[in-house]
Amino acid sequence: MLKYIILSSTYKIDIIDKVEENDLEVLSELLKKKGYLFEINFINLYLLSPSCIDMIYHHQYELQQNIKLTTNKGKLSKYLHNLGFTIFFHPNQKYRLNLDIDVLAIGGSANSSEKIIEILSQIKLEKFAVFIIQHVNPKHEGLFDTILAKYVTAKVDYAVDGMNVQKGHIYLAPRDKHLKVYHGEIVLDEGAKVHSARPSISVSFTSLSEEYKENFLALLTCGYIDDGVDSLSTLKTNNSTIIIQKPEECQADSMPNFAKKQAIYDFIFTTKESIKYINMLHLDIDTEKTWLDLLLYGIYEEYEYDFRLYYQEPIKRRVISFMSKYSIDTIKELSFLVFFNKSIFNSLFLDLSINVTDFFRKERSSQNMISLIQKEYKNCYNIKLWSAGCSNGKEVYSTAIILNELGLLNKSIIYATDINPIVIQEAKNGVYELQKYKKAELVYKNFGFQHALSHYFIINDYYVKVKSILQEKVLFFVHNLAKDSVFNEFDMIECKNVMIYFDDTLKERVFQLFYDSLKFGGHLFLGESEELLEQFQTRFKKCHDDCKIYRKIA
Repeated sequence: MLKYIILSSTYKIDIIDKVEENDLEVLSELLKKKGYLFEINFINLYLLSPSCIDMIYHHQYELQQNIKLTTNKGKLSKYLHNLGFTIFFHPNQKYRLNLDIDVLAIGGSANSSEKIIEILSQIKLEKFAVFIIQHVNPKHEGLFDTILAKYVTAKVDYAVDGMNVQKGHIYLAPRDKHLKVYHGEIVLDEGAKVHSARPSISVSFTSLSEEYKENFLALLTCGYIDDGVDSLSTLKTNNSTIIIQKPEECQADSMPNFAKKQAIYDFIFTTKESIKYINMLHLDIDTEKTWLDLLLYGIYEEYEYDFRLYYQEPIKRRVISFMSKYSIDTIKELSFLVFFNKSIFNSLFLDLSINVTDFFRKERSSQNMISLIQKEYKNCYNIKLWSAGCSNGKEVYSTAIILNELGLLNKSIIYATDINPIVIQEAKNGVYELQKYKKAELVYKNFGFQHALSHYFIINDYYVKVKSILQEKVLFFVHNLAKDSVFNEFDMIECKNVMIYFDDTLKERVFQLFYDSLKFGGHLFLGESEELLEQFQTRFKKCHDDCKIYRKIA
């Protein structure tokens, strides 16, 4: 989505989440205007399409337009920087997340009792002083304390003026009185109604936030009016935490919808998510190592990516680097952000997944591949190859070039997979830094092929693009080596320098997957630092002492 405003001689352009075709048309028309500074801010984008990259390159470098690029995503910043663009990385402001909360208030009106009971019956109440503020008919005797007591072990009372606030105690706002807290004591107020309500959620939320500041969490659940909504700005100022019930879970959804429109909140949660969040606040975990274990387990549970079987030191280094980049203080804080904010997880995931690759990586390895393919496959009419853990595509495009120079590309189908959907899209883009291309040229000349490397690329002064002759022969898609199964039968599988990050349990799983995916007599290409596990050495035979190519023999 593209939005823009004109300020004096500057076009301020925000491109949010993704670039649609019509966004490119609008951007193209804007960039045709002369004499302006164009400040283009990419928000929550990890990559740009080749057409968008070409458009910016054309206007910034060929037409010398005054363009300033910024982004809040490290991945896009690195991607464009590698392609030769100047781009400023401005991550979101430091994530405000308070984890020392000991006072909780739930505010609601119609349809809220069921939600309140569900939440309180499943959280560890001894950790909190809890306040319940519901709109109560002043003509009816309050019975909610009796009802709630059936579902919780904590002490439940309608609040009384002068009560001392204690943890492990639930205080219900009594009928026809506002509930406040001052210096640790409950104050009941018979002042004027607020939002036609007494007790008022706004009054209580404001008072509790002023009293407990960052140690206070407010949860606004179901109801028909907007009571509580006008207090959210005060809570924000006091660094209190604000959770809004997901409106779709409420029959009476006006209250959470009003709050959502204000856009002053930390989270919009389902009831289940609220319970999980509140219970996590007081997990008794002391060590960084244990929080890292919990983080990786939670990623597996929540997003189905399993980094628990990777070597932990590289994972820890990447986690700490990510925290530094986004000013996150502790792994505990990062765990909360990852579990409850998918955008944060997406950014962390890009840092956790290993994406080290290059064109014709290791000349000797490429020479060995060329020799084997010439010897074993020159008379084949149908070759299936799988590039597993293909990263951003440089190695698989290198393989496609080798096959083409050997006259076999038109007889081949190449499947290229990676766990990371962002790098798969980067591979599909086929846009790479000029410096890497020039380095590859030096290696490629030693192969003695018919065509120059430039035959396969469109080249400008800053980056290169893979031509369609290669792109049309590679099928890219997401595949998770840790959990996904066989999807075809292959003549060749290349997986270079991927398993060096796996522990033996995961290696065994992956080698079994490759064994099951290879035809009898098929070949497995590994990186120079990788070895077959002992239990597979009778099922594969090394093709040459000087290479890491193995033939399936059993």
